[in-house]
Amino acid sequence: MARVTQQDIAKVMGVSVMTVSNAFNRPDQLSPDLRTRVLERAAKMGYTGPDAVARQLRSGRTNTFAVAFEEKLSYAFSDPFSVAWLAAFSEVMEESRASIMLLSVPAGDHEALAAVQDAAVDGIAGLCGNQPAMIRARERGMPTVYCTLATRADADGKGDYVVIDDHAAALEMAGLLRRLGHRRVFLLVETLYPGQPRMAEYRPEEFRDLVDAHAGSLFSDDLRLSGLVGGLQGLDVTVVPVGTNSRAAGHAAGTLVLDRKDRPTAVVAVSDVMALGFMDALRQRDLVPGVDVSVAGFDGLPEAAEAGLTTIRQPVRDKGRLAAELLLDPERKDRRIILPHELIVRRSTRPVA
Repeated sequence: MARVTQQDIAKVMGVSVMTVSNAFNRPDQLSPDLRTRVLERAAKMGYTGPDAVARQLRSGRTNTFAVAFEEKLSYAFSDPFSVAWLAAFSEVMEESRASIMLLSVPAGDHEALAAVQDAAVDGIAGLCGNQPAMIRARERGMPTVYCTLATRADADGKGDYVVIDDHAAALEMAGLLRRLGHRRVFLLVETLYPGQPRMAEYRPEEFRDLVDAHAGSLFSDDLRLSGLVGGLQGLDVTVVPVGTNSRAAGHAAGTLVLDRKDRPTAVVAVSDVMALGFMDALRQRDLVPGVDVSVAGFDGLPEAAEAGLTTIRQPVRDKGRLAAELLLDPERKDRRIILPHELIVRRSTRPVA
């Protein structure tokens, strides 16, 4: 049986094909009565509406945009930063009646990376600029927006971005610790690449050699780490790679760092989530953040305020909103946006006794 077309409906009703098309696509162009009669006739003839796939092929657009994560998709709904960012991103997309596709592209997963090549989307957003998914999308010529400059080289890439100045923020954090008199500082960083170093203590130069040895690694905290290390130059600084960005990883780092005689006087995690996990480990040992060990993080999450955590506050929701606006509006002129950040000092950091 031949498929009913708009031309068939127009012929039966004695109206133009444009009138039938408007009934489905531009209802404001018809009177309510005429539109109702067209839709009722279409239903009787077994016509359910325009072919979405054919329409996309004709327009060259899908009105669908992807968000790429290095982690499993469950991470997107459990990490507070990702949840806040994704909520703002989704709100803007909903207002424009656009759809969202979530892509999980873990480190070393070549099958997942190949899916980026075939994804039928009009653009892709990622939380980090050096994600393999984002690199592959740029190679396809697909519009991209990322929300963290993993390295300085990302700023010179072809993608658009909405970021804060992570290096400057890290220097501010380092300056605070110097003013408080801290001399022995541990830095907790996230690492996500095959063969990544085990959770252990590294001098900054040793850790740098490890990262450099893994070309294309998903080390997204380079600017924060370089700012902290540079700002703390001359002090006793140790880097601890914790693996994934999670509260559990921060807690595990606390087990490594705190069960020793020569504890650090201060610990800075490159995310609030890790810092909060480290504070959990402190309290389990009847130690007080800011009294026994000063603790600081990055992001400015609501949970950080509740815990009294010193942090770098960044406008997470603004990042998500602007990333969506950049993807939706390719004609927007300002496509590389640096948002303000703020050092928030709370009770988790105090002067060295």
